[in-house]
Amino acid sequence: MVGRCGTRYFQGVHIVLCMHVSTMLWAGLTKALGVLLPTLREQFTADTWMIGSLIAASVAAAGFAGPFSGPLDRIFGTRTVVIISSFLSGASVILSSFSTSTLHVALSLCLLAGPGLSIICILTRAMAGRQFTTGYAIATGVGSSGHALGMMFIGPLAQVFLDTYGWRGALLLLGAISLHLCAFAFLLTESVKVRDKYVPIVSSEEEPPISIPEKPNTEKQSQLHVLKAAITAGKKLLGCSVCGRAEFWIAFPVFGCDSFATDMWLMYFVAYADTKGFSGHEAVTFTLAGGIGNMVSKIIFGLILGRGLVNVRLSLFVTITSSSLALLTLTWINSYWAMMVNAFLYHGLSGMLTVLSDIYTRELLGTEDLAAAFSWIGVLTAVLVLAFGFFPGLMFDISGSFEIAFVILACIASLSLVSLLAEVLLNRHKERSL
Repeated sequence: MVGRCGTRYFQGVHIVLCMHVSTMLWAGLTKALGVLLPTLREQFTADTWMIGSLIAASVAAAGFAGPFSGPLDRIFGTRTVVIISSFLSGASVILSSFSTSTLHVALSLCLLAGPGLSIICILTRAMAGRQFTTGYAIATGVGSSGHALGMMFIGPLAQVFLDTYGWRGALLLLGAISLHLCAFAFLLTESVKVRDKYVPIVSSEEEPPISIPEKPNTEKQSQLHVLKAAITAGKKLLGCSVCGRAEFWIAFPVFGCDSFATDMWLMYFVAYADTKGFSGHEAVTFTLAGGIGNMVSKIIFGLILGRGLVNVRLSLFVTITSSSLALLTLTWINSYWAMMVNAFLYHGLSGMLTVLSDIYTRELLGTEDLAAAFSWIGVLTAVLVLAFGFFPGLMFDISGSFEIAFVILACIASLSLVSLLAEVLLNRHKERSL
């Protein structure tokens, strides 16, 4: 019994560690591309919205790859998929350093880096949901706190690499760092799956009688039945059935709206700070403050939630409202320390929302549909990023300012409140139908 508990403990630690590193690299890569945005704009003589669209496409491609994580997991196993995805994501960042146009950068990042890291994040989050029957809040908090470390260290590190080695050297070194995820992927262990029971061969006495040849109409019906069965099997394999549940559409805005606003902040904040008169080093210092707030809030809030000291729904209402206000007030802030405090508060609240959204999703949908839910939430978030990820850069190209864009982002972040209202209405409907 002690040996089993010890093995289960280390399995949980390895899952959280891999989730932590993958979220760190994903947030760090997004932030690093934001740091490189002004340089890439000058290097390729492109508009701000074009480079912003390139980064947004990388994030969106990651989301679209989400539904394939489930089938890949079933076919090859979690450990194998995570190892291969780790190698491909790191290699693609290295490959992008040899690009000669924005198209080359987009292809290398969209086809390999984004999808690879996204699949790893989804599978490790789903593994944590199955592994931790208790302590899920703190496991999620520690695992997702890698997002904060990516902002704290990889963003400023990208600025140092850029100043020292140029943008090509920066991408080359970032890719080499990303390859270290392979080592953490090797620590994962496959869960023991129960094999199907043996089905005895039917004896000759039990063999069914020879059927009469079917008529053409029956053959057509049979082909149609096979096609329907194939479509049904495909939907089941990709986990599409979860999209038919009302709870899924309640859970999506909580994660999707906050994730979209945070991604836009990571992409455009350095350029936004530059328009306010701050240097690149000062801008990454603000990012460092945001990363510290994100990490501290996730760990502390995860402990508080794990002890059941606060209500999940009430916490969601407070954090969504507060983070939207923090993003909204950014347009009126121009001093150095005020920018530091704002970044700390906004990403601290965003970190709480990340932990809360995972717990909220598990409470609404259960552990069985968790991987499919995370995958399709990622797809819908990717649609948002792909459709509207260019608009802050476009508004800057038109007006010369990011102010209106960040006000709109604050409004988008507040839309998550609709989910709480929808859940109340759904529960009332269920009570009346009983």
